Amino acid sequence: MPNIREIAKRAGVGIATVSRYINNTGYVSEEVKLKIQKEIDESGYTPNALARAIFTKNSKTLGLMIPNITNPFFNQMATVIEEHANRFGYTLFLCNTEDNEEKEKEYLEVLKSHRVAGIIASRSMCKDEYLNIQIPVISFENHISSSILTISSDNYKGGKMAFNHLYERGCRNILHIKGPKTFDATEMRYQGFIDGAKEKNIEVHVIGFESDFQVKMLEENLNNIINIEKYDGIFVFNDIAAATVMKYLKEKGIRIPDDIQIIGFDNSFICELVHPSLTTIEQPIKDLGALAVEFLIDLINGEDIVIKNYLVETKLIQRESTFLSSEVMSQSLVD
Repeated sequence: MPNIREIAKRAGVGIATVSRYINNTGYVSEEVKLKIQKEIDESGYTPNALARAIFTKNSKTLGLMIPNITNPFFNQMATVIEEHANRFGYTLFLCNTEDNEEKEKEYLEVLKSHRVAGIIASRSMCKDEYLNIQIPVISFENHISSSILTISSDNYKGGKMAFNHLYERGCRNILHIKGPKTFDATEMRYQGFIDGAKEKNIEVHVIGFESDFQVKMLEENLNNIINIEKYDGIFVFNDIAAATVMKYLKEKGIRIPDDIQIIGFDNSFICELVHPSLTTIEQPIKDLGALAVEFLIDLINGEDIVIKNYLVETKLIQRESTFLSSEVMSQSLVD
């Protein structure tokens, strides 16, 4: 494999000239550019990305920490972030942390050793590790510190929206299946849901799950719910957990939405794969991903950005797992 010295010799120019051309860090005449590119093409030379990062102080690589790639929401989120990063000329280094603190710390060391230009940290389990790493960081979904910008959906309003939808569809005996306490997003959804219920003087039951994506653990948690058939409405903290609840109910012969109405959160692709299709609160994945990438690149480029929590609006996506308004009226007449 040829190196930069050999390319310079073949093109009849100095090493510094080849370096300026490859890294786009200074003037090179059009004639010389053509000579250098000709030798690069003929020799199959590939610049050393790490050496280039050291020289330019920008590796054109972004690190993305996500909790688990098997979670449909984060699966889609990673795809959106990668596509948007590519538009700006950046590649993505994907780190699957599995909500494991030690694994996240190890990945952080790997990202630092590869001199990534910036990091998007989703649902971090080791917040202190990000405070003095000298790399631009954007936090997604949970707050790391007052010095790091945070982007998330308005989970609180989304939770309140979920309660209001079930209430408007005639539900009065309502269960909320909430996510793990360690997740900021699911805590805010829970709080919004509870506050919505208080405004209507409705007491809702709450049961906490210990996982947000591992189906076996979700099924084990479901077995601990006594008399689940007594509820007429259930809000589940995310779509994959909601799909697991639907499967469990159907196995018990409970009809959705006739016996129990269900609403999830995220609007991941799984919503339209289950039957009946799942009503959910949408997190605008494209907007969230684009915003995270654009803010991060602004930080990398030294732009002056206000460091705060940026909230993106959620919205209700009505599908078959809850009644349409006309169906509620018909049911009321029957009752």
